Amino acid sequence: MVKLLMKSERRATAGFTLVEVLISMTILAVGVLVLGGLLTRSARSADATALLSYQSARMTTEAMRYDALPFALLAAGTTCSTISALPLPHTLCTTIADITAKRKSVKVKFTPTSNPLVRADSVMFERSISGSPVNPLNTGP
Repeated sequence: MVKLLMKSERRATAGFTLVEVLISMTILAVGVLVLGGLLTRSARSADATALLSYQSARMTTEAMRYDALPFALLAAGTTCSTISALPLPHTLCTTIADITAKRKSVKVKFTPTSNPLVRADSVMFERSISGSPVNPLNTGP
């Protein structure tokens, strides 16, 4: 009889109670919700970083294009182009201003049209020309 009582006591303490299981499941559910929010935030951050990289590359390409043009072809004025395609719909405006007869400033402004994660940005540089229109790469007499 003593053995039977000891076995029944052992069975009662060997498992988990329903309250313990419910508390464990609640803690697990809260942890999953927190990780889900963190995953959403990191995905948004990764998307914004990719869009900023695209913006920087697009502005650099446009600036290098105007830097490579001959000085005589840089006409003063503003030109804008609007791109509505993905990954980043935007307006790209280029403004060329005469500073002096031999110096011009070029400003490229990138303005996203539909994404609040990316702000407008611009790059500005100056071009100049020397006094003589001789090609420095010309090695002939």
